Formats: sequence, structure tokens, C-alpha cells
Amino acid sequence: MKKITFFTLLVLMIGVAAVACSNSNGDNKDNKKVKVYTTVYPLTSFVEQIGGEHVDVKSIYPAGTDLHSYEPTQKDILKASKADFFVYTGDDLDPVAKKVAGTIKDKDKKLSLQTHIKQSELLSDHDDDEHEHEHGHGGEEHHHGKYDPHIWLDPVLDKQFSKNIKDKLIAQDPKHKKEYEENYKKLAQDLTKIDEQLTAITKDKQNNVAYISHDSIGYLAKRYGFKQEGIQNMNAEDPSQKDLTKIVHDIKSHKVKYILLEENVSTKVTDTVRKETDAKPVKFNNMESVSSKQLKDKDVTYQSIMRENIKSLDKALQDS
Repeated sequence: MKKITFFTLLVLMIGVAAVACSNSNGDNKDNKKVKVYTTVYPLTSFVEQIGGEHVDVKSIYPAGTDLHSYEPTQKDILKASKADFFVYTGDDLDPVAKKVAGTIKDKDKKLSLQTHIKQSELLSDHDDDEHEHEHGHGGEEHHHGKYDPHIWLDPVLDKQFSKNIKDKLIAQDPKHKKEYEENYKKLAQDLTKIDEQLTAITKDKQNNVAYISHDSIGYLAKRYGFKQEGIQNMNAEDPSQKDLTKIVHDIKSHKVKYILLEENVSTKVTDTVRKETDAKPVKFNNMESVSSKQLKDKDVTYQSIMRENIKSLDKALQDS
């Protein structure tokens, strides 16, 4: 009898342990974070804000990278392919991301934001028609391509992109749909405020010119009615001597007070222009990538950086 009782207890203990283990595995599965790989910083910020504690997001681009010369390693590509999904601006906007996306065969594991807007929203690169630029300087470089890639600076388009990211997260993790919806709503409200701020500072500055270290604010210029003049073109290629002379002349003749200086673009030519003129540098973050310090700072978001950019843009458009 004692043997039977002991055997029965042993079976019950094993059964309870098995159920507990099963429940534990189920909990781990339920609590598993959605792994997302991104490209430019704004997309990383949007995924973080919408996904909150339920996502593990990383960019294929290292902090502070100059994207005009960056090439992903096989390790980068492999990491992105193993994520739950890879989000990027689009094949026509980011040739590096296009390479990565091309290795991911499962369509459900990649999100090209370009496919969710009209083709007419994209800006073509007309710089080669207007200016001459020096090629082949300063190491290996690649071109962005036919279209201006800096689409993430437009808060109106960002609302659409954020919605696409939210929908993708819900498809991957429907259990947390309510949180994703609420977080997206907050982000969308912030983007609307940024749009309103940009509208306010440009209302009386239609056709004013903002000089910047390289052509990265074309989408802002188009939406808000001002003009951009990049010292370098959108591929960060130096101007010809002829164009450089003209830029210096225009800045002097129009008594331009400020030049927008980008942190992740070579400032060599822009510094030359500033020395030849009285224009002062004002920081502008194009957010292709951000510093390691900024990535670790929880108070830094797309919105916080754009608010600083708006102040700088307001200065750059003064009396130009």
C-alpha cells in the first residue's frame, strides 16, 4: 500500500512539474518581444514609441554613421533577416536597405514604407540639372539614387509611416493591439503639432532660402513653401569651383545670416563657405543617424530633435 501511495505521489509530482514547465514556456512565448530591424533613426524612434516594452528594435546603421558611404556587412544582413520584420523607407529611397530587403524572401517579414504613399510624393534628384558636382573624392561612396531619400523629415508623411508600423506590429502581435493603438495615437498627435509649428514659422517666409551643408530638407521645402540651397548635393558630393563661387556670392549679396550645419555630413566645404562669408553655423540634425549618446537617452525622440530643428530652420530662413 505504501509503495502504491509513493508511486502515485511521484506521478502526481511529475505531472504538476510538467504542467508548470508548459505554462512557463507559454508565458515566455506570450511575453516574447517583437524583434524589429530598421534603418534611419526616425523609423527606430517610431517603432520604439509605438511598440514600447513589447519590441526589441535595432538599426542596421551604426550610431553616427555617414550613410553616403556606409555598406552593410554580411552580419548586418543576417541579423535583419532573422528579425520578426525589417522596416525601411523603400527600394527607391535607400539602396543599402534594398540590398538587405532583397535577402529576405518572406514578404511578411519586411515593410517598405514607400509602397504606402503615392509615387508623386517622392522628390526626384534635379541637382545634376542645376549644378555641377565633383565626383570620386574622399573614399568610396554610393548614390542614394533617383529620389531624395530624406523623406522622414516630413511630419505629414511620417503620420502615414507610423500608421503602417503600427499596423505591422498589430499583425505580428495582436495581443497588444490596444497599447499599439494608444501609443500610435500619441505619436500622431505629436506629429500634427510639429506640422503646425513648421507651418507657423514658414507662413511669412514663402520663397525664402535656407542654406544647408547638403540637400536634405527638400521635402520640408516642398511642403512648407521655402527653398533649400545645399552646399553639397543630396549625395554629399562637393560643388564644382564654379558653383562654389556662386554660392559664396549669393550668400554675401543676400546677407545670409545663418547656414544649417549637419552633424553627420562632412563640413569641410561648408566651413570654407562660412569663412568666405559672415554666415554663422546653426545645428540641424537630418536624423540619417544619431550619436550613441542620443540613442541611450530616453528623452531623445524624433519629436525632440525636430523641435530643435524647427528653431534652427526658423533662424536660417530669416531675411534670406
